Amino acid sequence: MISVVLTKIVREGQKVLLRIEDILNKILGSEQNVLYYHGAIPNFFMWMLFLSGLLLFAYYTCTLEAAYQSVEYITQKIPFGDMIRGIHRYAADAMMLAVWLHALRVYLTDRYREYRIIAWYSGVALTVMMLIIGISGYILVWDERSYIIVKMMSEFLGALPFVGETLSHAFINDNVISNYTMSMSFFLHAGISLSLLVMLWIHYMRISRPLVNVTWAIGCLLAGIVLVVSALFPATSGPEANFTVEPTYFDIDWFYLWIFPVMKAVGYPLTWLIVLPALVVVTILPSLIKSKDHEAANVNANKCVGCKLCSVDCPYEAIYMAPRNDGSKFKEIAIVIDERCAECGLCVGACNFDAIELPFNLSPVVMDDIRMALEEGAEPVAA
Repeated sequence: MISVVLTKIVREGQKVLLRIEDILNKILGSEQNVLYYHGAIPNFFMWMLFLSGLLLFAYYTCTLEAAYQSVEYITQKIPFGDMIRGIHRYAADAMMLAVWLHALRVYLTDRYREYRIIAWYSGVALTVMMLIIGISGYILVWDERSYIIVKMMSEFLGALPFVGETLSHAFINDNVISNYTMSMSFFLHAGISLSLLVMLWIHYMRISRPLVNVTWAIGCLLAGIVLVVSALFPATSGPEANFTVEPTYFDIDWFYLWIFPVMKAVGYPLTWLIVLPALVVVTILPSLIKSKDHEAANVNANKCVGCKLCSVDCPYEAIYMAPRNDGSKFKEIAIVIDERCAECGLCVGACNFDAIELPFNLSPVVMDDIRMALEEGAEPVAA
């Protein structure tokens, strides 16, 4: 029943998405259609975060005594320091929003199962990593909100069965908030940020030519939006954290700190009972959608001349060339890896000798579709 409902949602979502894409193509043209860069836009914001983070790091002091003062010094004394801090804050929000939109589009266009299952799993891992980076970043400000986050995270980790107490002690150094807590937060913030690059490589590994960069026009538009928001709504700190004063300040960033109101509302054990099953469901979504009939492309050995065009054009590395031993005058033949074939038809369009076919879409039909796509403006291969 769940599978049927989800499948219907996906099919209807595809129709809506295609209509939106068509409208944007008519307004912006396919080259500047932001929906075609849904995987590249989070990357753009990630580089903004790396650059602004390096500038902030130059003046940041990672201790309980000096962290707050160093952040205020950056904001108030360093030229354009408030703008750089705002860029770092709002680029992080924009990246998370772009990631969720990217995941929604991938889900609705059915580009996450079979040959792309690794991309889906790594995408879930990337999202979790981003949440950890964002939460630890708010701790580094060391205002009253940071103090509340540390206390609640310690209790939240402690409520996790079996390993919770160990994680809680590692996070705040044996139940005592100290400079080691700040060091751990900085490690989580900066270390996992660098680890994003490794996870992104895993995210792209099933796509031979992933679209990872936006156009100059889209990049300028996105950067301009972040700059304007940073100027209109400057990033600020609350009162400095004080162990002797009950904290009251907690401004919610709903992209990263949404879990804390949940903790307060339902308690730590129940929050784990919500978060862990939700994470499992999101991870196994590919298996909850009915798969269409899948049959990989077929190579006609009598027509294949070993030209390599199909293997070069395949964006999923589903075709490779192998030596022939059947007495043919041609030295190589194309071999299809069934589990990687996406039935996209690019190999059919690349072959000039009708040597490769899709079982459910013979080459004349695929070629007609390709011609229509070229006339309207084809979508780039997106991550």
